[in-house]
Amino acid sequence: MFVAALDCLPCGPAAHDGEEDVEAWLERHRVASDAWNSMWTGILRAQTGHHRRLLAWSAQRPGADHVVREHLLGTLLWLVEQALLEEVATRDLESFARAVLVTKISRSCRDGLTPVQARERYADELSASSQEERDYVERFLDEEMQSGYLQSMACRSAVAWVERAGKQTWRFLLNPGEAQHFGRPREWLAPQDLLAALGTRFATISLSALDLWEPDSDSRYPVVRDLGWLQAMLLHLPEIPDEARQKARLVVQESRRALSAWSRTHGYSPSHSAWEQSQRTKEQINTILPLVTDPAPALPGRRTASLGAPQDVGFKKLADADEDVLVAYLDRHAGNDTLVEEALLSFAARSFRKSLTFADVLARHSAPQQALLDLTLHLRRRLGGGPDLRRSWVEIMLARPECPTELLRLLPAWSALKARGHRYDTTHPAVAAYVSEVLGDSDTAWQRFAASPLSHAGPGAWHRLGDLLDTAVEGTAWPTPPPGR
Repeated sequence: MFVAALDCLPCGPAAHDGEEDVEAWLERHRVASDAWNSMWTGILRAQTGHHRRLLAWSAQRPGADHVVREHLLGTLLWLVEQALLEEVATRDLESFARAVLVTKISRSCRDGLTPVQARERYADELSASSQEERDYVERFLDEEMQSGYLQSMACRSAVAWVERAGKQTWRFLLNPGEAQHFGRPREWLAPQDLLAALGTRFATISLSALDLWEPDSDSRYPVVRDLGWLQAMLLHLPEIPDEARQKARLVVQESRRALSAWSRTHGYSPSHSAWEQSQRTKEQINTILPLVTDPAPALPGRRTASLGAPQDVGFKKLADADEDVLVAYLDRHAGNDTLVEEALLSFAARSFRKSLTFADVLARHSAPQQALLDLTLHLRRRLGGGPDLRRSWVEIMLARPECPTELLRLLPAWSALKARGHRYDTTHPAVAAYVSEVLGDSDTAWQRFAASPLSHAGPGAWHRLGDLLDTAVEGTAWPTPPPGR
């Protein structure tokens, strides 16, 4: 009954017969194609136990085979059992070799070879291909395919393959978390380790496409289109070769040029979709650049989230990083004292972490005590920000087992005086003891200190406690606040 039902299915959309009006046929063909795809979506979703039989049946019917494979791989893959999903994905990856051959042959013709010479140059590759593949490649050696526009498309075949796959057929394989139903993640029949392995295989193929990537030759109409697959490649490759890093930077550079040209053309477009495209492009660039500057190691199935080159990473970015990402990043760049200092400052912006402590990070510094003195001395330049950041840094310093006098003197005065002791309405005992020791019994010194220019916010908030105490005792002019960034 199942086979009989299959034989009752309608045929795919008919090709143009050469007589019907082209525009009318295109409209009819579009409607028919939508219905054809919708039908197969319903069949494959309802007949999950017969996926393999459906694929075997469609293999004898080219019009159905293509759409069935695309649905199994691109739109319903969480319903496909492990072995079949791997087979369909492997078959799809094999078609990339044909796109590479088309790219190479078309570029050789573009660069001066005749079609006959191109056939001779790639005779070995052509002879190793199936008859179907040879027929496909031969189409691009026809005279009509040597025109500028068609030839430029053929020269981009390999890159276009990964571009399309990354957006469509391989989208969910590369980003399983995007497969959701009413906001909840899909449950997959295939295990996560298979998805990760397939992602790595796609990334390896994309590496070959990156090697064949060229800047857009038609600079009048540049297009931002290569960031999606490039980002997927970088995320799924266990190791990124140096040559790939350099080429990826060129892709980003070209994409920025295209985005700039697009912005000049559209200006401040009120279109929400235009704004979304611009934002998505900028987000992709911000994701890609760290991946090609930070040599992150592989994690199971996916590269760790990269933070970028140490010299480009500030404390705010480290504060936003997950704890395991931050630890792995510090491990990768062990011995970088400047990076450790930025990580210490990040605790002012994010004081609570589940297990990583300030002391853990401080122990990574080659001169931990001197680092605290230097950071606090130049706190306005290194940390900046508002009262919350200053208060948090002061609390971290005072919460340490020991806060020596030389460090205490460098703390921002307002924040230090507002730091609480064991009870909310008391000053921190270390601060209270030091202020009392310096000012002593001198009423004049106490009065001058009470009139000091310290403040809750603004430049006055950065006055150091020791500077104000010394001035109050000595009766000299008040110092200027420490310099900012």
